[in-house]
Amino acid sequence: MRHFRFFALVIVIVTISVWLSAAAEAASKESVEPYFQKARQDYLQKNMKAAADEVRKSATYLKSETSAAKGNGKKALTASYRELDKLAGELEKGTVKSVKEMEISFASAYEALATNSHVKSTDAWSRKEFKKAGDELEAAIDELEKGFAWGRHKADASTRKVIGESKELSKKLKEGAGRSSAEASESLKDMGDEIRMFGLIISSK
Repeated sequence: MRHFRFFALVIVIVTISVWLSAAAEAASKESVEPYFQKARQDYLQKNMKAAADEVRKSATYLKSETSAAKGNGKKALTASYRELDKLAGELEKGTVKSVKEMEISFASAYEALATNSHVKSTDAWSRKEFKKAGDELEAAIDELEKGFAWGRHKADASTRKVIGESKELSKKLKEGAGRSSAEASESLKDMGDEIRMFGLIISSK
């Protein structure tokens, strides 16, 4: 009987561990994009309360990301989740006059996420954690491109060149190749410059 109880307890523990692992994996794949898309749809349907709820969810997501962020990444995420929280309040008050106001905030959020991913990529590369550096660089590229889309901003030729080179670097890093220090350092710097430039463009709109 004791053996049965022991094995039953083991099964329960294993089941819970598997569930927690799956939940953690799902959380790591979470994105603000569904919240932004739903908020925009709700706004266009004049459901301001629902739109505010979705924006607040996105703010909560960005706030949660600050726990593991540092430096410019933490600073950018903090400013963005506060902006989103303010936007949610304005939606509830009915003071948001156009969907463009929301889209600019969403673009700014992606700039913050890209900044944080770029910081993590650069830090990982400096520690020779090349695969992680590649993963984070890939995330930064994806977030920047989503920022372009929400900001309705078309990348110029020089920006597209940097993105293309960054994608190539990300691929090589994910394969475990460190690339030459000068080459990788320059590419990472260029990507960081593009993210900062996008932030300036969005803030001026």
